[in-house]
Amino acid sequence: MHRKIGIIGGTGGMGSLFSDVFTSMGHSVTVSSRHTVITPEECAESNDIVIITVPIKNTIEVIRRIAPLVNEDSVLMDFTSLKKREVDAMLENSSCEVIGCHPVFGPSVSNLQNQVIVLTPARGNKWISEITAIFRKAGALIEISTPEKHDEVMAIVQGLIHFTSITLVNTMRKMNAVPEEIDKFSSPVYRMRVDFAERILNQNPELYADIAISNPKVPKVLETYIKTSQELFESVISQNRESFIEQFKLASEYLGETKIDAEKRTDRIIDFASKLKESEPDA
Repeated sequence: MHRKIGIIGGTGGMGSLFSDVFTSMGHSVTVSSRHTVITPEECAESNDIVIITVPIKNTIEVIRRIAPLVNEDSVLMDFTSLKKREVDAMLENSSCEVIGCHPVFGPSVSNLQNQVIVLTPARGNKWISEITAIFRKAGALIEISTPEKHDEVMAIVQGLIHFTSITLVNTMRKMNAVPEEIDKFSSPVYRMRVDFAERILNQNPELYADIAISNPKVPKVLETYIKTSQELFESVISQNRESFIEQFKLASEYLGETKIDAEKRTDRIIDFASKLKESEPDA
């Protein structure tokens, strides 16, 4: 079934990506932003599926403005990286069905094939099957969660990973390390670790600040990370080999069989990365 889909904030990166995806599937897409003639209010009133995809710092304000205008038989969604406070705001300010949605990827992807989308259905059950089917037809992998669980997991998936990546590169900076020199001394696996940190740091810092600061689950995760780092650090500075090995083993045992699969996957990635390096022209 072809639907009328309204995307508020649709001229941004994520909005543009999904506008193209929905249009290619035959849906009628209306885009609204500060740069369009169609207002967010008009967009909210005239579509079956209404999606809010604006900066995190503006999301609650936009929800409060447009949620009351969404028709009762429509569905209201958001694409924010946080879910609990956004879903609560949508529930409080609307009478329609509500489904929180987090595409766990950036707008630079070329399509939704094998990309993860987390859905947090909050009110009603008419739309969840159809929304799931639309995303799956586009190739996405769907995870269903509660808003609370989503934010808890994202505190690790985003908050912790972003934090460690920023810290890694700032440590290199403070040590006056030269990135090009580090690259020359690195094997593909270590080079990729830095590459992924650099990829994060090539993004919008305001978005990453909002993801870290706005998720109330992040501080506890980072407190645990810093405490754990300190324990390992003390093993190193005290030259306590047994303590270092014990902490290594505890982490390894926690991973169980997944580390074996991870090594096989990364072996393939390393092999591919090595071939890319070989094909690079000499400076």
